[in-house]
Amino acid sequence: MRKTLFSIALFFLLATSRVSYADIYIGGHADLGVGFDAGNLHLHIHAENDLQLFGGGIALAGEYNPGDLDIGVPGPSINRPGAAVWSFLAPNAGDAVWFLPQSTDPNKPFLGIGTEDLTDAGWTTPLTWQFNSISTVSGGASSFALWQNDLFGNPTVFASSLVPGGDSWTQSALGHDHFNFGFTAEGIYDVSFTITGTNSGIDAIAAGVYSDTATFRFVVGSAIITAVPEPSGLMLVGIALGGLAFRRRRGAQAC
Repeated sequence: MRKTLFSIALFFLLATSRVSYADIYIGGHADLGVGFDAGNLHLHIHAENDLQLFGGGIALAGEYNPGDLDIGVPGPSINRPGAAVWSFLAPNAGDAVWFLPQSTDPNKPFLGIGTEDLTDAGWTTPLTWQFNSISTVSGGASSFALWQNDLFGNPTVFASSLVPGGDSWTQSALGHDHFNFGFTAEGIYDVSFTITGTNSGIDAIAAGVYSDTATFRFVVGSAIITAVPEPSGLMLVGIALGGLAFRRRRGAQAC
């Protein structure tokens, strides 16, 4: 009877085994990119070079679906500047902010936003990016902002969860820009973007308006260290096998 029950449990665990946690990208140059695939725009993560992953692995240069890689936002945090112009980023002067910078930092991802994969002709008007929302997966509630600094350090805001409206901007096909990505709490957050573009109908692309929406997951601050994969079915099977072996050893000793 015990063997039968274990066989049923083993079959169930093998049939439902999965690992639902993505690798965390913590270094290297990548973009939130868009290509044209299967008759529509397709948002993705475009790794310009091999990316460093938390724990020592790498993700080879190439394209990844949004759920394949989480984007790390390592600490330390900074404090929000006191000027009121920075209220788009955090409610109060001195609030902690974790961010990815628009310039290279060897200790953080160099994350941009690009349309470089739209190599087909016909994208003659700029495409429109839209920040939709930020939602908390775990951790404290966080604001989100996307901005650039000018030569004097003054911010130009492209998106902010604290400021109603004004969360869209345009980018020409074959464009590539870098921004600051800011958060106000440590945790895991899903950030949703939409891109929309009009094609005039060239190179077998039908004329019309095309769009795609995708969610990118950001792992902020100490959540990079504390986040762990969900146990897979295979791991649970290993635990079950270990328990069965232990019971058999105990039974043998009792004899």
